[in-house]
Amino acid sequence: MKQEYICIVCPKGCHIIVDGDNINGYTCLRGLNYVKQESTDPKRNITSTVLIEGEDDLVCPVRTSLEIPKSEIFNVMKEINKFKAKKPIQMNQVLIKNVLNLDVDIISTKEIL
Repeated sequence: MKQEYICIVCPKGCHIIVDGDNINGYTCLRGLNYVKQESTDPKRNITSTVLIEGEDDLVCPVRTSLEIPKSEIFNVMKEINKFKAKKPIQMNQVLIKNVLNLDVDIISTKEIL
């Protein structure tokens, strides 16, 4: 099955075509590695916010500590949206440990005192 990708690793934006075991159009090894990952097991980072307990208008920005499988994005977002953090929050503090048993944490990206 033929698949087309636009590489996002560098500004070149190579158009890469994957047809079975044949990969054409990449100009560097980073592009080759990107399309191999993307075509077999796509992963993404998530950035979002969590509510802060007892605060009406205050949220804390968060991110995943590692990439997660693309198929789990909506499930992880459900967990993030259910969570309420307690102040004080330190930068890079683990707020949700091992979310959905993916070996990935949800961590804060801002200090909130």
